Amino acid sequence: MVLYCQCSLPVVTVAAFATLSVCGETPYRGNDPTDLATWKRFRAQVRHPCAAVKSSDLERARDNIARHAWAADYMRRLRKDADSICREVAPDWLRTMIEVTTPGCVGPCPACRAKGLPWHPNGQWTWSPGHPNQLKCRVCGTVFPNDRFPESITVRSKWDPRQVFGYVGGDTFRCFGYKRARPSLTGIVRARKVGYATGRLATLAAAYALTGEPRYARTARAILLRFAETLPHWLVRAGYGYGEYADCDPHVAARRIADLPADEIVAPPNTPDRKLYAGYWAASRVGTSGMDGWWVARVAESYDLTCDARDPQGAPVFSSVDRETIERDVLLESAYLATCDPDINNKSVGNRTGAALVGLCVGQPDLVRFGLNGFLRTVNDWFLPDGGTSESAAYALMTMSGIRPFPLAFRDYSEPRGYVGPDGRRIEHFDAVRDTLYGDAWQALLWTLQGDLRHPPAADSYRTTRIGASFAELLGLLFPEPEMQAFLRETAGDTPAGGGCRSALFYRNPDPAAGNSPSPFALPDIVFPYLSQGFLRAGRHGRKALMLLNASWWGNHHHLDSLNLYLWGRGRELLSDLGYLWDHPDHYQTRRTRAHNLVMVDGHDQRGPGRRGRFHLFAATPVAKVMEASSEAYPEASLYRRTCFFLDLGGDARAAVDVFRVKGGDVRDYVFHGPSTAVSFDQLELRRATPQGDPVHFALRLHLDALGSIDVTDVDLRELRNGKSVGPNLLDPARAGPKAPPWGRYIGDGAAALTVVPASDGGGPVLRFRATGRGKVHPVVNVGLMLGHSNGYTGIEAPVGRPGAVYRLRCRIRGDAPRVRIQVVSWPNAAQSSSDRQWADSRLEGGGSTLVPSTNWRTLSADVTLPSGAWDGIANLRCAGGAAPWRAVWALGKTRRFSAWFPGAPGETVFVGDGWGQRDYRNTDRGAVLPYFFRRREGRGRLDVFTAAFVDEPSTGAPIVRGIERLPVSGARRGRWLWRWLRPSSVSLYSRVSKPKSR
Repeated sequence: MVLYCQCSLPVVTVAAFATLSVCGETPYRGNDPTDLATWKRFRAQVRHPCAAVKSSDLERARDNIARHAWAADYMRRLRKDADSICREVAPDWLRTMIEVTTPGCVGPCPACRAKGLPWHPNGQWTWSPGHPNQLKCRVCGTVFPNDRFPESITVRSKWDPRQVFGYVGGDTFRCFGYKRARPSLTGIVRARKVGYATGRLATLAAAYALTGEPRYARTARAILLRFAETLPHWLVRAGYGYGEYADCDPHVAARRIADLPADEIVAPPNTPDRKLYAGYWAASRVGTSGMDGWWVARVAESYDLTCDARDPQGAPVFSSVDRETIERDVLLESAYLATCDPDINNKSVGNRTGAALVGLCVGQPDLVRFGLNGFLRTVNDWFLPDGGTSESAAYALMTMSGIRPFPLAFRDYSEPRGYVGPDGRRIEHFDAVRDTLYGDAWQALLWTLQGDLRHPPAADSYRTTRIGASFAELLGLLFPEPEMQAFLRETAGDTPAGGGCRSALFYRNPDPAAGNSPSPFALPDIVFPYLSQGFLRAGRHGRKALMLLNASWWGNHHHLDSLNLYLWGRGRELLSDLGYLWDHPDHYQTRRTRAHNLVMVDGHDQRGPGRRGRFHLFAATPVAKVMEASSEAYPEASLYRRTCFFLDLGGDARAAVDVFRVKGGDVRDYVFHGPSTAVSFDQLELRRATPQGDPVHFALRLHLDALGSIDVTDVDLRELRNGKSVGPNLLDPARAGPKAPPWGRYIGDGAAALTVVPASDGGGPVLRFRATGRGKVHPVVNVGLMLGHSNGYTGIEAPVGRPGAVYRLRCRIRGDAPRVRIQVVSWPNAAQSSSDRQWADSRLEGGGSTLVPSTNWRTLSADVTLPSGAWDGIANLRCAGGAAPWRAVWALGKTRRFSAWFPGAPGETVFVGDGWGQRDYRNTDRGAVLPYFFRRREGRGRLDVFTAAFVDEPSTGAPIVRGIERLPVSGARRGRWLWRWLRPSSVSLYSRVSKPKSR
């Protein structure tokens, strides 16, 4: 049985769909949306404002200002900011903030890497208009420009020689799939300037629209005309830190992004291949990573609110030449790139929005149709038939942000008089909410919230993902039903503040009584059959607790987590999902199967493509609720099925009973991790366990990224146990032999020499390693002394280490090189293959992985950890027999307790260790760990039934659940598990475990 609750928001599909056939679920097939002749023909029919803010919205805003203190205060602050901008904007300011050279985007911090700190491919930057040409790293505090990290590499555009692009020298970075990226800090600065100027423009536009002060419109005009001077010359570039620019006419580059007519600009040592890396997905002209639409929409709306401005004498602030120039060279120009991308994804939908708003503002109906085609394909195709997200809640909200202006701009849209589309029809009175499935998608986003009105951190969602106040104001306007008014009041409050204040000003009903709702916002028990997620809740309004069973199919921004179980209660995660690390280099740590609460087969990740999941049962009663789903997550598992019960135990206590059936593979691990490391155990005697895995070859690299030399002697590398070095010296020259000395050279770019000289003080031989030159093709230094017989690419004769073990390097070092970075490279599978390499930084005594040598000898001590196979990343590993019942207990503050109960099973082994717990991509919780539990059973192809109970209850008084046991059954009940709750009014549950007749 599958129960699916239909959408409660009013969504009516009308004949407008037929009228919008050219805009529907197929790629755009209409007239050329870049045709300037169509723009010139219909631009005179445009009546402003016509975009997301209409004349009725301006009247509503003025009414709010007159009636409410919060709105009046917002207006005072808006005027103050606008006055300041008018004093600030001058010709020099415009040239400084809006440069001729194309804006960059993001990139990693070279100072963080040099200091041995974790670095992010996009960096974590701060910028201030008071110091417009400086950039500061939030993590390490380094201010750029910086003499230690100069942009020593410059490339001049051939298409527009005024534009020169700078890149930081030294070693390259790996940014996602781009292997040799170089940060362009000046490019990041240009992007920040453009963003700041655009924000100033939007403030001026809002201030003029609400006050009619012509000086605000005049200053907005100056910014728009400066964009008209520069934007047509800005190149199409690859976003993120890739540093590639199409060095040709931007219109040609937009149309031929994968087949450029000329070599693109790249940072050495990369070579041009006449296509931009990542194509439209990352393409930009205004400093984004494939998401120019937000900028296009913001600028179009600013023009829409100011272009009709007049001075006190009635003369227009914008001349007819100004308006034509801005419409052609800013609005239509900025939308051109979007019109060349046929795809629909969570980025392109926002670009379609920008194109649609430009079409509205300048009178280009073909451009409007192109945008509407994207909107309809988003709500009909990108979102699932049940309204659920095809990716994750965070990316659904990102997508909603991209299309946010549509329901506001298209409240009653009719195409210009005299226009007929290629289908022979004309759109009349189209409403983006009433005439589409837009409301279904919002209903699903609301019904997938947990009780604190945040979304569960499932797949690529953060633990902070929520529907913000700005969206709540939008929903309150579009859906005036009590449910939405209750959500608006609870989310945004009676006194709007922060980011939602502007939305409230324009879209909130000025009459406070109109939005009153008699009851709080409630959440239902619901299963989404297409999303393949089931939500069972507790509490009068479904707000106290949540059990989420995720059986989603594989897709973009999904995790390897099918049949993951997530529990939340009273504001706390109980069985947590680590969520999303965004673009962090370690994002796999939270995406992998082990990071979730499920069963792993043979220690492997679940498969991605081809994974399918489906619900078989979903039912709810006032006391007990149940749902069951299966998945094809493992090809070797013929059965992979989970049944979950949610029980009300009374006294504000509840339990989740879990029955997970799996058949296949050799080893099956029931994996989960609790809410914190503050856990105690009953009836489980843990002892230290030694990780096992195949031996791996490894070597150490002392890396130089600048000219200079180092001397190294008395090299010693041994395994570290209990804080002490043990075992033989793996780098002993006598042990290795003269044919395979335990050292070598790594040459990436540049030249280097390695010589061995006798020691001057009676010690061992001295390895003298010198970086002697830069690369001939690319003038950079990327060389290293290898400790361990290796050239840095292969390591077939390198030392062999024990997976999971820590090794300590000790040596003496001196030199004049500006810095030395100590890294470990290992070959976990094929030491003869350079593609099998894994690089990791060491941990120096005193912190970091980079050393600044001196001309005097000093002692270097560094620790490295080798990959540990099945237990990679699990520290403090302990184990115990799991045949008898046991439990784990967490104290949740002073008032609540969370317990995990297990009945035990013959042959079961329990492993507990500290695993990855970081959840913030900014590294604020770097090093955080959670307890990872593995209930392991072995045996080829056998059927295992893992059972568990998780109890959330008050910590005052005796535990409601006193024990759990597995009872033998026979006869008619053969093949069933009996659960008995040992309490006065005990509850017994049966769950069939025999193989189902069909999938």
